[in-house]
Amino acid sequence: MNKNVTIDLYQQVAQSLGLRLDSQGGGMYGTFGGFHVLISSTVANNPYIVAVDISAHRATGPLTKAECKQYKQEHPQVRSLIQNGSTIVMSLKKLNGLDGLQQGLRDNLSSLVRFLQSEGFSECCQACGSASVDPCYVSGSYAMLCRDCFGRLQQDRTALDAQRRGKHDNMIGGIVGALLGSLLGVVAIILFSRLGYVAAISGVILAVCTLKGYEMLGGKLNTKGIIICCILMLVMTYLGDQLDWAIVAAKEMDVDLFTGFRLIPTLVRYEIIDRTSYVMNLVLLYLFTVGGAVPTILSTIKNRQLENHLYRLAPMDSTVQGPEF
Repeated sequence: MNKNVTIDLYQQVAQSLGLRLDSQGGGMYGTFGGFHVLISSTVANNPYIVAVDISAHRATGPLTKAECKQYKQEHPQVRSLIQNGSTIVMSLKKLNGLDGLQQGLRDNLSSLVRFLQSEGFSECCQACGSASVDPCYVSGSYAMLCRDCFGRLQQDRTALDAQRRGKHDNMIGGIVGALLGSLLGVVAIILFSRLGYVAAISGVILAVCTLKGYEMLGGKLNTKGIIICCILMLVMTYLGDQLDWAIVAAKEMDVDLFTGFRLIPTLVRYEIIDRTSYVMNLVLLYLFTVGGAVPTILSTIKNRQLENHLYRLAPMDSTVQGPEF
């Protein structure tokens, strides 16, 4: 769904619930039933599948698995309820349409805050447990932090950013790392082929390992590194496919692997190896490699953009507050 359409939708939902929209990050936030709440989509391009985050604790400890299971059974629209540290996350099943989203959120928010109140929970900072919290946006996700913890996080990110900016790109090390990573991909191609099929995961492994290898030994994956990795992936995918056929040829012709490798073009030319099978196998491998490389590259670029994206959400207006119970 178009981002602007999602923002318009969430703006209407937020107003109906007495919450506020973070148009930059795309989530809703505010006070509901005495708790600060954060609401965001959990599935890309589907604003009707959402999760509610509340940071809270109680003297007797976090929610138990039995309590979460019981709560889910009693509330059919709840997909899951978990507590990780001080963060309580309620994920909802798909809510259809504007009315369904508004009513579903209202009903489930009301049920959740009543449940937390009855169980003795009180809100707190996710990091230190302080009772004073503010909703924040931290590198692509939301958090409930006190002002001190948010300040420390800002300082840490600033220092880390300065450290990375001062770090030199080690292209030679990156190439070595990418080569080592791509070799793992070649091994995966051959192993899966020995099992009797061309597996998408082999191409994904080659792409991911190549990119991560460059980043690990090169210091950072910049545009130059991405280009080098893409060239290396093309070469190593072809090499992996050739080695795979060479193993078959060496076995069938009772020759060594090196001889089998050299004979592949001749065997294809004289159609001892079926040309269609040969081409289709290589095409599939390239498609799978691209399928692994593109999401990894896009994710790397996105994470780089979001890494230092850190801000406190604007406070709610005193006249715009969620319901109290």
